[in-house]
Amino acid sequence: MKNENTTPITIKGKKVFVYWIMISILLSLLVTASYTWFSLSRTPRVSNIGLYVNAPSGMALSSAPSGAEWVQRLDFAELVPQTAPLRPVTWSRQDGRFYAARYGNDGRRTGEWEPLSDANNANRDNAYGYYIKATFYATTDTAVKVGLTHAVEVEEGVSGAGTYLIGTPVWDSDNVLHSDGGNGAQNAVRVGLRITPMANGTPQEDGAEFFIYEPNCDTHVDGTVGYQPTPSIDGTEGLVEDPYLIRQTTTTWTEANPVQHGTVIRDMGEFETDTYLYSLQPQEMVRIDLYVWLEGQDVDCDNRIGHEAQILANIQFSADSGGQSGLQPIPGR
Repeated sequence: MKNENTTPITIKGKKVFVYWIMISILLSLLVTASYTWFSLSRTPRVSNIGLYVNAPSGMALSSAPSGAEWVQRLDFAELVPQTAPLRPVTWSRQDGRFYAARYGNDGRRTGEWEPLSDANNANRDNAYGYYIKATFYATTDTAVKVGLTHAVEVEEGVSGAGTYLIGTPVWDSDNVLHSDGGNGAQNAVRVGLRITPMANGTPQEDGAEFFIYEPNCDTHVDGTVGYQPTPSIDGTEGLVEDPYLIRQTTTTWTEANPVQHGTVIRDMGEFETDTYLYSLQPQEMVRIDLYVWLEGQDVDCDNRIGHEAQILANIQFSADSGGQSGLQPIPGR
């Protein structure tokens, strides 16, 4: 009798052990799934963006190709609705458009993609709004090679200039210090620049080129450090080809000593790639469509990002007046 009871107990124990393994695997898959994009109830909203576009001497910007004032600084809030939200999308270079993940009734991703359009999904403060788009124009009175300006510290690090993107330092009067308004979203935000040459006031769409600026590319919300390429739904490793990707290391801020309301010390990120965008001859003009989005394929675009986020960004163009001969393609393309 003793021996007869041993076998079924052992088998039962093995079955329980196997069941526990299966449950553990299923739980790990569930956790992994919840950290891919977002669960439907956790879709974040970047609710406040302060972004400025600056041009160097000899180059001018305008919100229209004619009839508008040409200036050297544009406030993003004057070009688009400031309340337009950012929700996770991804860029397809194959189709030249953005896509959003589709969710089923249970809140899980279906594996299908929803095609988006600027007309229906950009700058909309409702359920159809996903990303931000601003259009402006640039011209020059001298031959220039134009790129993005490197980020630099100003006033001993208290402020910054050049090109960078950070989570907005938000003053917390109760704790008498600043909090990170970005809530981690700054690690997944992308800025796209579509450069389209103009001829006699008409955009030359066939000559348009699309660049992606990836700030804070080397740090992640889980605390790890190191660049991780963002995969594309097109089946390629990157969202765009390497010559079109402009990567920058992380820009951070720390409290001043002593802590002061509205004052933080900034450590500016550095570009890891060439920042070249286009070249112009005197009186030539380009249209620049500037996109800001939360990149859903980024490793940091998951539930660890806070629901609300505030982003502060600065886009500054540099102009090299070395000998140029008009609009030029990037070598090797």
